[in-house]
Amino acid sequence: DSTELPISINELRQVKLKRFRKPGAIACGEPIYASEDYETYVDASDEIKADFCLTAKGDSMIGARIYDGDTVFIKKQPIVENDVTLKRWFYYPDKNQLWLQAENSKYKPMIYEGEDLNNIRCLGKAVCFTSNL
Repeated sequence: DSTELPISINELRQVKLKRFRKPGAIACGEPIYASEDYETYVDASDEIKADFCLTAKGDSMIGARIYDGDTVFIKKQPIVENDVTLKRWFYYPDKNQLWLQAENSKYKPMIYEGEDLNNIRCLGKAVCFTSNL
């Protein structure tokens, strides 16, 4: 005997899809090379306010519930040459320092200061992620 939950047709809505560029992977650990080939795409809800997405590689962001293989959606927000890593971003202008902090206690912060800051570029802000079950 199955129990069915009544759903009003007024409660249903169509999910509109948007195609997101997926240039490769984003490191959740040590930085990795980011390909500039945008040949792969992911279709996801158009309610995700992002410009592109990347596949998470590694375990440094598990404290934020982002696991290896998850798709992370990124909104462009300028503020790594070809190295890409997903971390919490802490900038201290008074010390001229940038700390990239993992969400896994087994990883130490990546600290950049002075001239090293010239080699860092933020590609954007992670705004959403999806996981495979």
